[in-house]
Amino acid sequence: MRIVVEPENGTELERLITALLNATGVVHGFIETAQRREGSGLEIVAAVAARLHGALGPLTEQRSDEELHEVTQLLAEATLMAAADLE
Repeated sequence: MRIVVEPENGTELERLITALLNATGVVHGFIETAQRREGSGLEIVAAVAARLHGALGPLTEQRSDEELHEVTQLLAEATLMAAADLE
């Protein structure tokens, strides 16, 4: 299955940014839902983590541990680089 990420005629960096923005929007939606249902910050984080675990669980059947490791490392690097720009 190939998922089209905009801009189709853009660079891979532009598509990575689009994918990150899309993922951020989904996680934000999970957080908003959890805030209405849960109490403390830790409960919200736990609820969002559980929901993401359920939603992303099928990836373990479609991708190898090595592939998931590469994506995790890329996401961690991108997060740190973007966070450094917050200052």
